[in-house]
Amino acid sequence: MKKALVLFTTAALAAGSALTSSAIARDRDHTELSANQIADQMSARTARIKADLRLTPEQEKNWSSFESAMSDIGKTRADRQIAWQAEHAKQNGPVDAIDQMRRESKFLSERSVERKKLADAAQPLYASLNEQQKQRFADELLSMGHRPDVD
Repeated sequence: MKKALVLFTTAALAAGSALTSSAIARDRDHTELSANQIADQMSARTARIKADLRLTPEQEKNWSSFESAMSDIGKTRADRQIAWQAEHAKQNGPVDAIDQMRRESKFLSERSVERKKLADAAQPLYASLNEQQKQRFADELLSMGHRPDVD
């Protein structure tokens, strides 16, 4: 019984350590990405969405406005991330709660405008998709709203 408890405890500690290390590495990687890398991630995601949808030639006609909106969002997110990194690097001292609230408000306003532009660009494509494609597309679009971005 003691041997099982020791093995379980060791495994739990190792798993926790691995999870913590990967989270720290992921956070470090996220803040160290260049503007081009951030935009490239959005381009790769867009390409993956297109491949997953397997568009017909008729549906393909509605793709370019969605792709353009995704590219614009990628560039905006990259600029926002780089600005946040620069601001975070020069920040020393306690966090100003009021300033933080204002920055968050600005971010949410910008994100709202992005989402509206993306919805407007995606609508013609979405309307042309079959039910299975619509489900895949909706899953991707809605997950974008829940992914971490610059706060």
